[in-house]
Order: sequence, then C-alpha cells, then structure tokens
Amino acid sequence: MNTKAYIDQTDLFPYEPIHQKYMFTYILLSFMFFTYCNQKIHRKKSNWLQQNTLLSFIHASICSILLIIGVLRATEMLEDPLSHANHFNYTLLAFSIGYFLYDFVDCVQNSTTSVVPILIHHIIVIVFFSHVLYYTRNIGYAIYGLSLEINSVFLHARRLIRWYSPFSKTIHFQNFLKIFIDIGNYVTFVLFRFGIVIAGLRALHREGFRLNPIARYFTVLITMAMGVFNFILFYRLVKNQLFGKQSKRQKPSEDDVLVIDNRVLLPS
Repeated sequence: MNTKAYIDQTDLFPYEPIHQKYMFTYILLSFMFFTYCNQKIHRKKSNWLQQNTLLSFIHASICSILLIIGVLRATEMLEDPLSHANHFNYTLLAFSIGYFLYDFVDCVQNSTTSVVPILIHHIIVIVFFSHVLYYTRNIGYAIYGLSLEINSVFLHARRLIRWYSPFSKTIHFQNFLKIFIDIGNYVTFVLFRFGIVIAGLRALHREGFRLNPIARYFTVLITMAMGVFNFILFYRLVKNQLFGKQSKRQKPSEDDVLVIDNRVLLPS
C-alpha cells in the first residue's frame, strides 16, 4: 500500500494502518451475530417488519453504547478525527458493516414491497465504511457519522411501543414513555442528523485538502445526499406526528411505514 497517498503533513496522529484481515473477520462475526439473533427472535407467525425493526433497534442500542465508550476512552480523537485511529473504533465500524450487510440480505430475501431507498442507503454506507477501514483513514469522522444511531434508537422505539406492550400497563407510564421517546426523537434528530451533516460539510470545507480527490468528492456527494434525505425523513416524521389520528383511519402500507420510520445512517 502506498501510504503517502493517505497521510498529510498536518496530521496530528501518525499513520498506523490496521491489517485488512481484522476488517473481514469482524464483519463476518457481526453478520453471524445478527443472523443468530434473527433465528432466536423468529416466530412462525411473526411480522417480518416488526422482527426487522427489533433487530435494527438492537444494533442501534449496541452502537450507541459503544460510541459513547469509544469517545470517552479516546477523547483525543476530537482533536483530529481524520488521522486518529484505534482498534476499538475500528471494530465498531466493522460491527456496523456486518449489520448492514445482514440487513441488506434480509430485506432482499423477505420484503415483499419496495425497499430500494433502504438498499441504496446500505450500499453507500457499506462502501464508505469499507473504504475507511481498508485504508485506516478517516475513522474519526466515520464514528461521527455512526452517531446517528443514537437517534435511530428513538426512531425504532416509536414503532416498537406501538407493536409491543410496555412492561407497565399503567396509562400514566405509557403516556410518559411516549412523551419521553417523542422528545428524545426530535432532540437527537436535530443534534445527530442535521448537526452531523452541518459538521461534516464544515469539516470538508476546512480539511478537504487532506483527503485524496476521489474520497473527497465521494464524501461530499453522500453527505449532501444524506442531508436531503434527512430533511425528507424529518418532514414525514412531523407529518406523521401531527396527523397521526387521521392516518390511523387509513392503514398505511408496510412499505410506507418502512420508508418513513427507517434509520438513515450518515457517513461523514
């Protein structure tokens, strides 16, 4: 590998690439993990969309916890996300690639409706994260992008509480839980979806010269595309919230629910 193409004189941290064998190993283990989880929660008469959403919620929850741990254990990453790399964050990105590969296969095999937007999203994320891990470059900003999974926890929780009864049957608790999830959903949406897009574009404008041209143009393209998709998702989220009572009278198609509430991970 020509390391000169992946280092810059302004890098704060030395370039120490991690061997690609770890990337493929961790991705495979992650894929097997979610395949195992799918088999454990599968029921004969279960709805595929509900099962898929539950696995997405599991992935988002695990990622959110590990993201916080990853940042706290290596706060120096904030000083230069482009050149910083460690094995923990590297493994976390590989874990997510394994999940998106699993989810891609799951959607293709089991969905009876159109999931093209989701499949395109998964392909973009897999390609971007794979490039980051293969060259061990830009891991910090990829971690920033993965922080959208914090919002995905609330996005999926909105749907799960409609399908599964909370452990407490009291009306007060159920109302409190719904309000908490709604507030958390909007707050994290603004912080980790719109905020990450703004931070990503700002970083590209300020530090784009440190990336090779192909990586720079590709990152700009997907960041802007995800920004537009986030606006569409937010519009549908607000519309669904305001006109929820009316929409209950007309049962939406499974595909509409999938597109409206599905996670959108933003690569940096």
